[in-house]
Amino acid sequence: MKRTLAITIVLAMTLALVPFALTTSASAAGETLTMLQRLPATYVVEGNPVIKAWGDLYGITIEIEAPPISSYADRRNVIMASGDLPDLIYLNDTTALYTQWAKDGLLLNLDKYFTPEVMPNATAVLREDELFPVTVTNDDGTKSLYSLPRVQTKPMDVIIYRADWLEKLGLEVPRTPKEFADVMLAFTTQDPDGNGINDTFGWSLNTAMGPEHRNLVGPFGIYPTEVPDANGVYTLQQAQPGYKAYLDWCREMYVAGSLDPEFYITKMYEDDDLFFAGKFGAVYSNKVVEHLTGIMTNEAFIGANPNGRIVAGPPLMAEGKEVADVWYNPQVWGNYAVNADSKKIDLAIKVLDAGYTDEVNELLMAGIEGVTYTTFDKETRFAAKTPEQVTEATKYCASYATINYQRADKGLLIATANSEADLEVFNEAQNRVSALTNRISSLSGSGVPGYGDLAVARTESGIDDAWKEIRTKYITGEIGEAELEAFLTEKMIPAYQPLLDLYAAYDGGAGFNADVKLP
Repeated sequence: MKRTLAITIVLAMTLALVPFALTTSASAAGETLTMLQRLPATYVVEGNPVIKAWGDLYGITIEIEAPPISSYADRRNVIMASGDLPDLIYLNDTTALYTQWAKDGLLLNLDKYFTPEVMPNATAVLREDELFPVTVTNDDGTKSLYSLPRVQTKPMDVIIYRADWLEKLGLEVPRTPKEFADVMLAFTTQDPDGNGINDTFGWSLNTAMGPEHRNLVGPFGIYPTEVPDANGVYTLQQAQPGYKAYLDWCREMYVAGSLDPEFYITKMYEDDDLFFAGKFGAVYSNKVVEHLTGIMTNEAFIGANPNGRIVAGPPLMAEGKEVADVWYNPQVWGNYAVNADSKKIDLAIKVLDAGYTDEVNELLMAGIEGVTYTTFDKETRFAAKTPEQVTEATKYCASYATINYQRADKGLLIATANSEADLEVFNEAQNRVSALTNRISSLSGSGVPGYGDLAVARTESGIDDAWKEIRTKYITGEIGEAELEAFLTEKMIPAYQPLLDLYAAYDGGAGFNADVKLP
């Protein structure tokens, strides 16, 4: 049965925004709190000193089940179906499945707990737009919280280029679509690797991970389908005026030979593999500043390009603008819920709330001084590590282990660097690209009730697969503008109209993202 939280006003005031290491209650001493967590394969649960230190903050034992990450959803679903749930559950789901678990009474309704008195840290950190994806519309039309989001403050989005190729050809990091196309053509035709062989391309359009990536589409005036225009009208992204200009831009590079001629068969990370192999001069898909240090130390990259150097460029910007407009959803990467039938709701709420403090998240991400790092600079967010500590940190720490992957002030939790040299590269790129980027916040449509059902119906109809084929044929010149327009008008827009209607009708007709203004 569900229990109310037993916590006095005096204790609530004591707990408010204070590290929980100082406020462990005697009633929790010696107890065990169970958790289901999604953790990387390198993470070691048994005998993990960081997990022990985490429990020591409250005088308890934290017992974690961590299924293989590749089958996490399957194991989670089995546990949810069994009804025998741990005290805290990392759901990693905000779809219709999550709504059903909430309505089935498996998840604790957090409404009366999510207050400054009971959860001072979480309420101080989490914004309304970050809570939106985990808000459930009840059968009576009211809205409730059944989990709290794990939010990430991400480093800046970037396009990564071969710096040595740019230097050899006397080129600058491109900022506009035209400059990008010119540089990609030079990378393809001017032998940037100096081997005398015509074996390089500028880049590949990554269709596996979504070609309409925020690093590319901003300068064409393309905005998310979830954002209405000034008249409150929702328009499918692919039907917006700038979208055809974007496809024409890709098509021109395909014809010129600077876009990989086999881009349409590229699997998930194959463009990365070809970049590492020295065949591409740029990668854009889901790249952020922290990937710089990862590529610089990547064995495949070093082996293929012993003298290779890379540089981060900003997302592309429109001609005449000095910043790139980047549409950016709140970065909610999973969500934590409390078992509605837990016998330790008080403790689970306390541990969950403490997860929104710097103390806890620094522990889970950086670890323990002397074990997983030598020193941790709270200003630069840099953890200095010996080679042995790098190994230990891989075993005992992970960003996935955090409750909230950001500082309480919404800043970066940690700078991704293993040396002072790496830190310098990270900070230079982060600061430079930040000054060239305008992040525009909007909500993801997946949080609108009914989205999941429409998404399933659309997938089953095959319209998205048909669109991918049409898009490829247009870029490669197999079809012309008339065929493209006919498909959009006669098939794709009608298939998406129910979704547009759902957005418009959301919240009693107020619409979805109604307060967001186009740049």
